[in-house]
Amino acid sequence: MQYWTTGDWPEREQFSYWREVICEAFTPLATRRTSVHRAAGPRQQGITSWVRSRMLTSTNTAEVSSETQLISHGDAEVRRTDSHQIFVNLQIDGHCVGTQDGRRCVVPAGSFALFDTAREYDLEFVAGPDSGEWRVVSFRVPRARLLPLLAEPNGFTSVAHDGTKRGTSNLVASTMMSIWRNAEGLDTAAVDAAESAFTTMIAADIGAGPLLVDTGRETLDATLRAAITRHVAANLRTGNLTPQQVSRRFGISVRKLHALYESSERTFAQTVTAMRVDACARELVTGSAGGSLSDAAARWGFCDLSHLNRVFRSQKGCLPSEYRARAAGAS
Repeated sequence: MQYWTTGDWPEREQFSYWREVICEAFTPLATRRTSVHRAAGPRQQGITSWVRSRMLTSTNTAEVSSETQLISHGDAEVRRTDSHQIFVNLQIDGHCVGTQDGRRCVVPAGSFALFDTAREYDLEFVAGPDSGEWRVVSFRVPRARLLPLLAEPNGFTSVAHDGTKRGTSNLVASTMMSIWRNAEGLDTAAVDAAESAFTTMIAADIGAGPLLVDTGRETLDATLRAAITRHVAANLRTGNLTPQQVSRRFGISVRKLHALYESSERTFAQTVTAMRVDACARELVTGSAGGSLSDAAARWGFCDLSHLNRVFRSQKGCLPSEYRARAAGAS
């Protein structure tokens, strides 16, 4: 993962460095801070900003934080752009006022909008009143990959999509955050799958064309199921993984959640349980956590040691104590 911050530079050089960072991490852009913008920030001089960025396969992912400013992709920047991309910007803190193709949108925290580097656009990012910063998770998708999937390739830019309400926009926002948080730990096959899932979901949300529709419901359901399974894997210890909670997170009904797993080897509940058992088994082999088996049961979401023993034996053919003893003997 690449990381840039203005904190490493003297205050008088921070804004010029920030302009270079944006162009390096994203696409040709011009950024300005008028007196109004500076008044909205904590300092008159310098700028507190950082970017973290990671490439998937062909989609670049990034998290950006900075202070109130206007960022433009004008005629000069369009002409300097080597390859055209679609930015999907999910607002985390503050808000953005975006304009492109004669449309103007206001993107609050929890919502996202798309912008096309083949044409001019302006993004005025405004810091949140409490944090003094705006923050965005931004995916840069190759234009040639997304546009063929859309029913209307000219009407999707500068439109705010509310990712906080139940529906496909919530699914897109959740998937973006899940991919961003877990990208570093994914192997090549998983990265490819995550990128494909995201492209499919964003196309379905903003209006799918015949090419995407022709992929069939089974393909779309498999993509959604894979995204849910990745969410489960990332939140085995920290998240609420009841069917009700997972359904709400992905903007679907509990009935739909269970239906997604009907064509797979395991039901949703069996999938969660199997992943908990596998995680516990890995921990027993490595001895990384230490503590008692009752502690392990609590860590991995089992009611008690008796529950862990019963489920573990049904899947691994032995008790967790026996599994740990065999691993210790083998080492």
